[in-house]
Amino acid sequence: MTRQTTEILKKVRRRSSEAAKKRTIPLERGGSSESAAEARWKRALILIGVSLVLALLVTPGYLGLPARYELGDVVDRDIKASKDFLVTDEAATARKREEAARKSLAVYDLDEEAVQKLKERLAPAFETMRTMMQTPLETAGNEQDGASGNIEAEYKSPLEAIPQAKKQFEALLGISVSSKDFAALVKAQFDGRVQQEVVRLAEAVLSSGVVGNKSLVLSQVQKGILLRSVQTGTESHITDPTRFLSLEEAKQQIRLRATMLLDNEPRALRDAVVHLTLKMLQPNITFNRSETELRRQQAIEAVKPVLFQVKKGEMIVREGQRLGEEELLKLKMQAQGKVEWAAIFTTIGVALLGCLIIWVSVYVGDRYIRQFPQKSKDLLFLAVIVCLFLGIGKISMGVAEALSSAFPLVSREAIFYLLPLASGAMLVTIFFNPATGMLFAFVQSLLVTLVLEKQLSLLFFYLIGSLVAIHGVEQCRDRSTPLKAGLTVSLANAVVIIILTMVNEQMFSVRTGVALVFGVTGGLLSGVTTTGLLPLVEMIFGYTTDVRLLELASMDQPLLRQLMVQAPGSYHHSLIVGNMVEAAAKSIGANSLLARVAAYYHDIGKINKPAYFVENQRANENRHERLAPSMSSLILISHVKEGVELAKKHRLGQAIEDIIQQHHGTSVISYFYQKALEQHDKTRNTRSAETSSVLVEDYRYPGPKPQTKEAGLVMLADAVEAASRTLAEPTTARLQGLVQKIINKIFSDGQLDECELTLKDLHQIAKNFNQILSGIFHQRIEYPEAAAKGAEGKVRKDGDQGSRPAARDQNGSREDQGKSKEDLRRLGMS
Repeated sequence: MTRQTTEILKKVRRRSSEAAKKRTIPLERGGSSESAAEARWKRALILIGVSLVLALLVTPGYLGLPARYELGDVVDRDIKASKDFLVTDEAATARKREEAARKSLAVYDLDEEAVQKLKERLAPAFETMRTMMQTPLETAGNEQDGASGNIEAEYKSPLEAIPQAKKQFEALLGISVSSKDFAALVKAQFDGRVQQEVVRLAEAVLSSGVVGNKSLVLSQVQKGILLRSVQTGTESHITDPTRFLSLEEAKQQIRLRATMLLDNEPRALRDAVVHLTLKMLQPNITFNRSETELRRQQAIEAVKPVLFQVKKGEMIVREGQRLGEEELLKLKMQAQGKVEWAAIFTTIGVALLGCLIIWVSVYVGDRYIRQFPQKSKDLLFLAVIVCLFLGIGKISMGVAEALSSAFPLVSREAIFYLLPLASGAMLVTIFFNPATGMLFAFVQSLLVTLVLEKQLSLLFFYLIGSLVAIHGVEQCRDRSTPLKAGLTVSLANAVVIIILTMVNEQMFSVRTGVALVFGVTGGLLSGVTTTGLLPLVEMIFGYTTDVRLLELASMDQPLLRQLMVQAPGSYHHSLIVGNMVEAAAKSIGANSLLARVAAYYHDIGKINKPAYFVENQRANENRHERLAPSMSSLILISHVKEGVELAKKHRLGQAIEDIIQQHHGTSVISYFYQKALEQHDKTRNTRSAETSSVLVEDYRYPGPKPQTKEAGLVMLADAVEAASRTLAEPTTARLQGLVQKIINKIFSDGQLDECELTLKDLHQIAKNFNQILSGIFHQRIEYPEAAAKGAEGKVRKDGDQGSRPAARDQNGSREDQGKSKEDLRRLGMS
């Protein structure tokens, strides 16, 4: 391979390593990949959010007590005014506003230029007609009289000869004129006196005022109307609108006046003047509806509310008194008066109280609970569950009021017994651990009790039910476990209800029986709710429950079947590793189911290139012999990344993805690293100036190191099982020595620094590994001592660093005999 190719491979490997390190920042306890500052901010936001939700749900319960009363309710205590306040008399205010609306005057518009507009229409029409009449038109023949020699001409009016004259006259006036009236006007030659008479007749009636609808005006006789000039905008209050003329009355007066004023004129001309005046007459007083409505609305808005004062200490309502409209109004006004500062201080106080409770609980859990959730995602899940049940509790208050009013035998407390609050504790226990579930149950019960008006008996009821539920789902290995736990909670609820009845010195009655039914139903609802929410929470938050792990452990899973077909050696190796970690996990208190299932899937990344891993190679077939060590290391390291991608694609869950990513930690692929060093030593003698050094980081897995006990177990079992295949004579003693050597090496390399495995745990792990491996190799026969010694040091050249117990370490030096004197050499020896 050329020097240029080698340099390219190193650059690719270095970039891949840097990208992997960026993706896998060293994790805190609990597996969080976020920075400390980011985690603190997220925690603060979650804390503030839950506190605000609590404050918003609890505050109305403190401030809204008077407002909950309704008309006709009987109060259970004396209520006095806490301070002086004013009460709005809604009925009196409404009466005053109605009165103001009635007194509001109707607005009529007066057109003071109606006569002038009439003149402007008449003048051009008459002037045009007169002009046309003054133009003679010859209509007779011009025959010559032979005796006298004179020409006799005959002239007629042009209006009689032009048929369009009448239409032009009508167009100028904007009215229709009868032929008889037009002929009379023509005969009078459209004299200016005729025009003046028309104006005088119209002006006589318009000066008195003409309205279109007099009946509407007469309806305002009692209060009068407001007459407003269209031209000047001046207004006047008309107290006697009866003096205005209707259009019919105005026409009748025009006829009478025309008889008196035009008595000397020809009848035809008088009729023409009257008809012309009547047709051109229009009302000069009109009703303005929009302005009237506007004035009416302004009058209503100008009315101030009618108030009466309630003095501090004044009795508003006495115990046992039925609430009337006035008492209810006083209660509402007193509550509104408190909202200014009381609501602010109460809301802040409740928020601070909730913040303190939650902060102390998280601090105690983080300090004293070994497996308390640390990720922001986990805290968000806890916050969502708390807010969900707080909201359900708030809704139940309204339901309780309605049902208790409709059904007297159902008490308000009975509705609260129906809440499936134990479901929250079940979910937390299933996804985390019982200790976290108990702390959550206490906090949730306390906060929900605050929402439900601080009923202390409910705190005991919810807390005891939640603790029983936690015990029921401690080992949740199937979907029916929450339902069984819900049945147990039902029995516990019934017992608590009976005890609370005795504590409150109440007699057993029908209402007690109804409460028992609701309590038992609430327990069953808790189991049903948990069963329904489990898949939803798994999908949203990416959690993996034991039920899901059991489903993944089935050999019918497509991914395992693909591994079995394409990489049978890796599949068999994974099964043995699964058996080893399951036995070891039980002995050290780790999650044995998670460890076993993760072991099944830890090498699924080998599906893509199975032939490059020794367990899948045929005899005398090693593809790495034709590759450079750097390329071989890239192929081996890639199976971790590809395994994580397959796990995401098949939705195996975050827990299994983490173990796949961490099962090699940051260990070095020592075989190919040593091979690269050897090749470098050979080339350095010939081309020392042109050959770059071999970096150990180029042969190191990107990590991170195992973060949990289960991940550490998979790392140990993976390395031990692979190394056990290299023993030519796997006797019990040699298997024990191999297990000790591999565990010591991984421990000394610092790969277990972050997974909380103790020396005691390592001793138990080694002991269980010895038992499993001895069972696997128990049929091997014992070879002669010399042959065994010779075979013990043989190492097969495979591509997995876990099968190189005798290879060089990351510094390049061979493991010397001094390793047998390390402090951990007796791991697993009883």
